[in-house]
Amino acid sequence: MTGVADQVRSACDEAGALLVGQPEERQVREIRDTLDGPLRVAIAGRVKAGKSTLLNALVGERLAPTDAGECTRLVTVYHEALGYEVIAVNASGTSTALAFERGDRALRVDLGSSPADSIERLEVGWPSAALRQMTLIDTPGLASIDASNSRRTHAFLTPEDGGPVRADAVIYLMRHVHRSDADFLDAFLDRSVGDVSPVNAVGVLSRADEIGSCRLDAMESAARIAARLRSDSNLRSLCSSVIPVAGLLAETGQTLRESEAASLRSLASLPGDRLESLLLSVDRFCDPTIAEMPVETRRALVDRLGMFGLRLTLLELSSGRLSSGPELAALLVRVSGLAELRSLVNRHFLPRARILRSRSALSGLRTVARAVAVRDSELAKSIEARTERVAAGAHEFAELRLAHLVLTGAVRLSEEERAEIERLTADASPASRAGLAEGGDAASIRKVAMAAIERWRVRAEDPLTDPVLADVCAVAAHSYERLYQAAVS
Repeated sequence: MTGVADQVRSACDEAGALLVGQPEERQVREIRDTLDGPLRVAIAGRVKAGKSTLLNALVGERLAPTDAGECTRLVTVYHEALGYEVIAVNASGTSTALAFERGDRALRVDLGSSPADSIERLEVGWPSAALRQMTLIDTPGLASIDASNSRRTHAFLTPEDGGPVRADAVIYLMRHVHRSDADFLDAFLDRSVGDVSPVNAVGVLSRADEIGSCRLDAMESAARIAARLRSDSNLRSLCSSVIPVAGLLAETGQTLRESEAASLRSLASLPGDRLESLLLSVDRFCDPTIAEMPVETRRALVDRLGMFGLRLTLLELSSGRLSSGPELAALLVRVSGLAELRSLVNRHFLPRARILRSRSALSGLRTVARAVAVRDSELAKSIEARTERVAAGAHEFAELRLAHLVLTGAVRLSEEERAEIERLTADASPASRAGLAEGGDAASIRKVAMAAIERWRVRAEDPLTDPVLADVCAVAAHSYERLYQAAVS
């Protein structure tokens, strides 16, 4: 049984053969190359949502600049490499190596004589285990005063001009749900390939530590807000889940220096009433008339921890529950929600990486066909016809929608059934998808699949079953039929 990735690869080869010597040939080659690369995950959101900070937290290093410099106006792709490099790519595909240096806060890139408006994207190659399975894409803020920033993000992630789709999934950061948030997620939700499914989008309630004036219960409050957002049917149709994350705490927890821990211990040794007074506000904490510690040091601590992080770490230090730098770092990462985000990515994105890449590639071939149609309608029809055949016959796309409906709670199943669907729709071995130990024999897989086919078919054909649930049951039964066939062959 030929998988969807192989079918898409063949479709790319056929399109490439038809487009030899034409402008779109390079685009088709790029599309094909993405099928064998790591999953491309974009981090998007409104201005000041904390995108670059979250990217740094996911990588575990301070790479992406978080200030308002020229580079923050550009789409920047971070991928694993054997060495260190920064390359500027313009719209025509030509590239230029750029000089850069590693600062305390981020990479500092010298754009040289290239104006930012002439650069389509920056590509940063970095030796990092975190980038092995995922290429991370930092994007300019949406709804920016500078409209060109929003245009760059939309052009890169939701191309309408025949360019290739450059992201397979998105982590979307939001402080509140604005109309522009819903509009972007709706645009990213590809309706041209297979069943519509937002399983390739997750939402993050960002800067969660700032909720409730940075009180010590800020993260608990953020968790309640995220739960309400997850129950919103409109938002649930656009992203598979929403979780609270304090990106600053996660970034600082992974890059905390011993000198910063020493400064925190020094502050924690102050008398309780004095320390409590300092933590009333940022202005009070950074008051230049206070002599206990240089104001520059205190401002740096605010930049690194925020008021929530300061209150949390100083409380733990003053109580004696924590004392060392590594303990503080572990606390910050644990509280930040980073582990939950990574778990969500591992559950929703990575097990379906091959299918998500295939989906992006088919969407890219569609945009290529539209571009070709301007000058050669027959050639465009040939490319689009092959794309349609693959999309229509790919059961894996129906499984994406199945996974979304079940995992987001849009269709009610038992916890055992939810776990079964999550396992069944993952890009894993037949034994694993059947719920058996790795190395399970073909006969055991066939036995499990046959029982499951009957169980899901009976529910699908029950006239009292809700129509959406019936569709879910039918897709599940078909998935087990394919699993049975794979075990036979």
